[in-house]
Amino acid sequence: MTPPAILQDYRRLGVIGRDDLAAATVLVGMAAREGSPEPDLLAWLGLCLAVRTVRDGHTCVDFDRIGDWAAGLDPATDVALDWPLSATPWLAALQAIPALVGQPGQRRPFILDGHRLYLGRSLAEEEAIASAVMQDGCRRVQILLGGPGTGKTTKVARDLVDRMAQLPAGQRPPRLALAAPTGKAASRMTDVLRARCAEAGAAPEVVAAVTAEPARTVHKLLGYNPAAKQPFAFHAGNRLPHDLVIVDEASMLSSSLMHHLLVALAPDAEILLVGDPDQLASVAAGTVLGDIAAFRAEAFASHPLHGRIEELTTNHRAQHAPGIVALAQAIRQGDPEATIAVLESQPADVTWVEPGSSSAFNELTSTVVAHAERLCQAAAGGHPDDVLRTQAKLQVLCGHREGSFGVAGWNARIESRLGIPPAKPWYAGRPVMVTRNNRSLALFNGDVGVTVPVAGGSSRLEAVFGQPGQTVRVPISRLEDVATVHALTIHKSQGSEYDHAVVVLPERPSRIVTRELLYTGVTRAKSRVTVVGSRAVIEAAVSRPIRRATGLTARMS
Repeated sequence: MTPPAILQDYRRLGVIGRDDLAAATVLVGMAAREGSPEPDLLAWLGLCLAVRTVRDGHTCVDFDRIGDWAAGLDPATDVALDWPLSATPWLAALQAIPALVGQPGQRRPFILDGHRLYLGRSLAEEEAIASAVMQDGCRRVQILLGGPGTGKTTKVARDLVDRMAQLPAGQRPPRLALAAPTGKAASRMTDVLRARCAEAGAAPEVVAAVTAEPARTVHKLLGYNPAAKQPFAFHAGNRLPHDLVIVDEASMLSSSLMHHLLVALAPDAEILLVGDPDQLASVAAGTVLGDIAAFRAEAFASHPLHGRIEELTTNHRAQHAPGIVALAQAIRQGDPEATIAVLESQPADVTWVEPGSSSAFNELTSTVVAHAERLCQAAAGGHPDDVLRTQAKLQVLCGHREGSFGVAGWNARIESRLGIPPAKPWYAGRPVMVTRNNRSLALFNGDVGVTVPVAGGSSRLEAVFGQPGQTVRVPISRLEDVATVHALTIHKSQGSEYDHAVVVLPERPSRIVTRELLYTGVTRAKSRVTVVGSRAVIEAAVSRPIRRATGLTARMS
């Protein structure tokens, strides 16, 4: 079946994509062969938008907010293109093709649940999450929220130590699983939790029980193998063998991955989700931690989930970096005036560089290049701990990948100043990030390393990964999927900390640059943050929270 030609106008405006239209066309054609009537224009658009939801981070299309999906279309001026702002005509158009669009409980490619349109799988996953969280009055679920520096890992460690200490003599300690969305976050989780347990005065046997299994990615915990007929080794028919699963950086878990984790829990197992709901959500669809965090509000005081949420608000870094804390708080509260006021007050730990100030920008560039030179010098020295400590002292974090102010521009600028020829991809002191999981090397997407000369005076290079005191060396010949990261995206920085974070925003406001993006970038800094961006771009970012459409909060209410 050939879709209406006018859909190409919507595609050119970015409302729908080529792949969205192609997928919808296939499904409509299959339904037509079974005698289904042809969709009208609004139904075609609704189906294409539903296919697009996963790519845009939504789990559904919310027709009560259908203006959010208009993209480059202005309903007030593009009068030749139909885009009602009321849900009623959209719902009527979709209900007219029941072979494609069903109701909850039916097996259809698309499900209309109230005023929300889902892909059938997305609705099933959201319903399963809600059921698992609400099971037994939410008694299996505990949520610990807090921003950077509020002591979340310390709280987890102390609670675990207390729990182990209160076990009756001879009773087996609970089988723990520690997990995080990325390999880097998982590695850091194990190290920090072990240190915090020691600080809490835990007995050696308690520390051993808490860290008996190192933290793993959630995918690895679930035994993910995309080539297998059943991609997850642990699922509803083969439950995880753990009594308590603790997930750090839970804001980065997508709706689909959270679903697979929750359904794989043993019937009597508990789960603790730890994270900051104000940080960037998963790259994939859903904002599960944010949806759950909504129940911390007093309006939900009588809801069983309200009492399962604990939020830490005291920032223990405030005495060391009060400017960073004040800036993060202003951004988190969505207050552009307060954000600009902090930047203009020029606290010792916060610097604001406006793109129009060439002298300030050049000075910043020199600072960044000087750090890259120190990293090359440390790499030449060959001591892995020194190299990794040097790398973590400063990091450029960009809102965009491309352009002069993006990752590509900054990496090219720094390597040019270092005198690295474009034809020489490998050199001692090159910071690299793994961009695809490599199970044979135990390296995961997001792991950062630095190239150093092979010990013994050889001209060959290898890369050192890990943390000071726990490093892994890998010959560069075995590194297949890596990228240079003198600069990296703010998305890729989640779960990391740097002494000095240089947060670079694009030259013009962008829908990609949101409150959560800016907050995440700023809170990567431990001692100093530099924000590069115009007043207009910063104010627009602070005023633009991520609005992902999901029905999870309403479903659990």
